[in-house]
Amino acid sequence: MLVASITLVSALHVADAVDTAARIDTGHRMHLGGDAVSVARAVAERADRLDRLCGPDADHGLVVSLAPGTDVRAVGMMLANAARAEHGDDRILRHVVSVLRADDVARLLWGDVDDAFVAADRIASLVEYATVVVLDRIEPLSGRRRRALVSLLHRLAPNAVVLAGPAVRGPRDLPVSNGGAARFLASGAGWMRGLSGAADHGRDEHDDLVTLRYREPLPFHPGRLATTIEQDLAPGVNGRVLRSKGFFRLASRPDHVGSWSSLGAMLALDPTANASWDPDAPIGQAIWFVGERLDVPGIERALDRALLTPSELLAGPDLWRTWADPFPVWPALDPSHGHHGD
Repeated sequence: MLVASITLVSALHVADAVDTAARIDTGHRMHLGGDAVSVARAVAERADRLDRLCGPDADHGLVVSLAPGTDVRAVGMMLANAARAEHGDDRILRHVVSVLRADDVARLLWGDVDDAFVAADRIASLVEYATVVVLDRIEPLSGRRRRALVSLLHRLAPNAVVLAGPAVRGPRDLPVSNGGAARFLASGAGWMRGLSGAADHGRDEHDDLVTLRYREPLPFHPGRLATTIEQDLAPGVNGRVLRSKGFFRLASRPDHVGSWSSLGAMLALDPTANASWDPDAPIGQAIWFVGERLDVPGIERALDRALLTPSELLAGPDLWRTWADPFPVWPALDPSHGHHGD
C-alpha cells in the first residue's frame, strides 16, 4: 500500500453511506462489509493496485463506503499501521466520514428511548471516530434542537467538522486533509481526551452543555450503584446526561474491568478484555459525562455514595462476591489471560 489517499464513509443505514460516498467520489470507489481484518486487507489491496496503475505522483484517492456495523476505527488503524510499517508514514487516511440522520439521533438522545442499544452504540462510535460528521434530515429539528445537537457532536468529536448533508456535493466540500485522520482514531474522541486531560468540569457559555470527569480508585458496591443509576442519573434529577463513557469496577466482580457507555437514556455496562490484575488495566472508576445543565456536585455525591466504605473495602473480595448483584452476568475470564492474586 503506497500513496493512495483513502476516505472511509460509514452510516447507520447502508444507503446513506453509499449515497455520500458517491457524492465525494474522487474517481475510485468501493463498498465493503465484514470483519475489520478482511475489510482493511481488501482496501489495502485496492489501494496498491491504484498506486501501480496511476503511478506514485498521481493525485488519486479511494472512497470506501462501509456496511453498517463495520468497525471503522479498527479498519482505519490497521491501514495506518500497515502504511507505517511499510513506508514509515501513516498518513494514508484522508477522512473518516460518518453520516447521521439528525432526527433519528435527536430522538435517541432526547426522546427517553431505552431499548435501542445497538443503534446507540453504533451512533456513538460513528461520531467519536470521525473527522467529518454529515448530518442529513436536519429539517424536522427545531433551531434550538439543531444547535444543541451540533454542540454535543463537537464535544463528542472535538476534531471533527460537522456539515449539513445538502452542503456535501463533491470531494471539494470536505475539509482539506494531510492524510492524518488515523491519529484521531487512536485518541481523539471527546471521552478519551476528557479522561486523559486536566480536571474536566466544563460549561460552555454558548450552550447548556456541562462536562464532568469522575475518577475514584475505590470499586462500586453493586446494589448502591444500581440505585444511583436509577435515581440520580435519570433524566431531570441532576440534569440530563446525553453521553457518558469510561471504565468502572464492581466490587462483586473483582476480576473484571467494566466498560461504561451511555447515550441518551440507555446505559450499557459490559466487560472489557482487561483482567483487573493486568498492569495496564484502569484502576477504579474513570468515567466522562457530558449533558445539559448537569449538577456536577450532585452527580459526584451520588457516585461517591455508591463506592465501598472503608469497612467494606477491608472485608475483601471473598465477601464482595457474595453480595447481591443486579447487573447482567458477564462471561468468566479466560484463565490463560493472567493469574489471579486477590
